[in-house]
Amino acid sequence: MTPSSPPPPRRWFYLFITTLAQTALATIHMGIPTLVPLIQKELSLNLTEVGILVSMINVGVVAAVLAAGKAADRYGERRIIGYGTAACGVLVLAVLFTRTFPGLLVLFLLLGLPIATGTPAGSKAIAGWFPDRERGTAMGIRQTGIPLGGTIAALTLPSLGLVHGWRPALSVVGLITVVTGVLVLLFYREPERARIADGAAPAVGLKELIRRGDIWAGAFYAAVLAGCQWCYISYIELYLTEDVLFSLVFAAALLAVGQACGGAGRIGFGIVSDRLFYGRRVPVLMMLALLGTVAGIGTAFLSPGMPWWLVAVVVSLLGLGTMSWQGLYLALVAKVVGTRVAGVAIGLTNTVAFAGVVLLPPAFGFIADYTSYEMAWVAMAMAIVVPLPFLWRVRENAL
Repeated sequence: MTPSSPPPPRRWFYLFITTLAQTALATIHMGIPTLVPLIQKELSLNLTEVGILVSMINVGVVAAVLAAGKAADRYGERRIIGYGTAACGVLVLAVLFTRTFPGLLVLFLLLGLPIATGTPAGSKAIAGWFPDRERGTAMGIRQTGIPLGGTIAALTLPSLGLVHGWRPALSVVGLITVVTGVLVLLFYREPERARIADGAAPAVGLKELIRRGDIWAGAFYAAVLAGCQWCYISYIELYLTEDVLFSLVFAAALLAVGQACGGAGRIGFGIVSDRLFYGRRVPVLMMLALLGTVAGIGTAFLSPGMPWWLVAVVVSLLGLGTMSWQGLYLALVAKVVGTRVAGVAIGLTNTVAFAGVVLLPPAFGFIADYTSYEMAWVAMAMAIVVPLPFLWRVRENAL
C-alpha cells in the first residue's frame, strides 16, 4: 500500500485469522510445558531431562524457522500458515502411541517443524496488510496468540490431564488445530504484491542480513528473552508445587494469569510504542527486560506461607516482563528490512532466538538440580541484563 492509500478494512479480519492460527499452534507449543508435572511423574524424569524434553520442540523450530520464512516469501504466507497449522495438529495426535522418553524426544523434535511456520509467515502477513503506523499494535495483537494459547492450555490441560491422562488432553488440542489450519486455507487472502512494496527499506538478501551487526545485536536480545520465557513456562508450575507447596491446578492457574498478562502486554506495549514513543521499539524493549530481571529475582524469594495474592503478583510480573516483547521486536525487524523479505529476516532472527530457547531451559534445570530453584531464578534474571548494552546501540532506522 502506498503512503497515500487508505489501509484496506479487511486487514482486521485477516489479523483475526492469523491470530487464531498462532493461538492454535501455541496451545500445543506452550501447552506441553503445562503438562510437565504429569509427564515427569509418569516417566520419572529429573529437572535436567525435563528441560531437554521441552527444548526438543524448539530444536525442531530452530531447524525449520529460517526455511519457513523463505518459503513464506516464495510461496506466500497463506499456504505456509494453513498447511503448517494443520500438519502440527495431525502430528501431535501421534502422542497417543508414544510411550517412552526417547520416543517423545523424537516426536517433539518433529513437532517443532510445523510449529516453526507460525511466526515468520504470520508476521509477514501483518507486515503486508498493515502500514507502519499501525504495525506495532497489529503485530502485538497477533503475537498475543502465543500467550493466549498458553493461557488456554494452562487453564484446561492440567485439569483434563489429571482426569483423562495427558495424552488424550493434548490430542483434543491437536484436532482443534487441524480445523484451524483448514480455516486459514479457506478464508485468508494475501495482499497484492504491488501494495506491499510500500516504500519500506529495500529488499536485501540473506547474506546481506547475516553481515549486519545490528541484526545480531537484536537477535541476541531475542535469544535471551525467548530462552527466559521458556524457563518461566517450563518450570514455574514445578517450582510452585514443589517449593511453594501450591496444588497443581492452582499453580497452573497462576501460570495462566502470567501468560494472560504477557498477552495483554503485547498489545499494551505495542500501543505505547506506536503512540507514546512514535514507533520507537528499543526503549520499550529495554523496559520490558528490566521488568523481567526484577520479577525474576522476586520469584527466587517466594516461599511457603506467603500470601497467595503476593505470589500471583510476582508470577504475573514475570510473565509480563518475559512474554510482552516479541510483537515489538518483530515489528522492528519487519520495518527495517521491508515487507518483501520480512519472512526470511524474521526466520533468521527467530533461528537465533530459538537457539536460546533450546539452551536456557536445560541450563536452568541443571542449576536447579545441583543447587536450588532460587539460584536458577536469579541466574535467569541476570541473563536478561546481558544483551541490553548491545540492544541500546541498535539504530532503529537500520537494525
